[in-house]
Amino acid sequence: MNKVTIKQNFINAFGEEQWNIEEAISKLREASLLLSDYLEVSELPIVCEPIKEDSRIYFKEEFIILRKDIALNYLEGLKAITHEYRHFYQYRCIVEKRYEEELLDFYVEDFTKLTEKTNPLEGTDDYYSSVIELDAFAFTKYFLKNVLNIETHYPNEEYDKMLDIFIKSFY
Repeated sequence: MNKVTIKQNFINAFGEEQWNIEEAISKLREASLLLSDYLEVSELPIVCEPIKEDSRIYFKEEFIILRKDIALNYLEGLKAITHEYRHFYQYRCIVEKRYEEELLDFYVEDFTKLTEKTNPLEGTDDYYSSVIELDAFAFTKYFLKNVLNIETHYPNEEYDKMLDIFIKSFY
């Protein structure tokens, strides 16, 4: 069976939109492999589901969910998986007690606070100023620029400046 036939059979069974989503996710796989090697964590499968936020990680099940529009936009998908991989790294640091990670105590504190809340997105100011979020956004900016040669900026200029300070302090 050739590639054209495989594609047409897939589209007939699942639709063209699903084909486009699968192709978009497969393009993110190269970055996923780089991230898992760079952070020394296992590679995470990426799936697309209807969720409110851009992306989400399931730590115990070890996979990332992207919202459809994020998956279909390569740069936004790349930023989302990089962000989620950093959260997975933070989680693994806690589980494996990686004491060489200088932010470990902050990770433990922030993850404890999140698990105590019924809705982790409640109090978004607190959430975005937590070390785990600053670290995930800063790492995303750092990794994209220094490893993938892609310049990105957080939409809020003040927060973007905080990320630059965080990058200078920890990477």
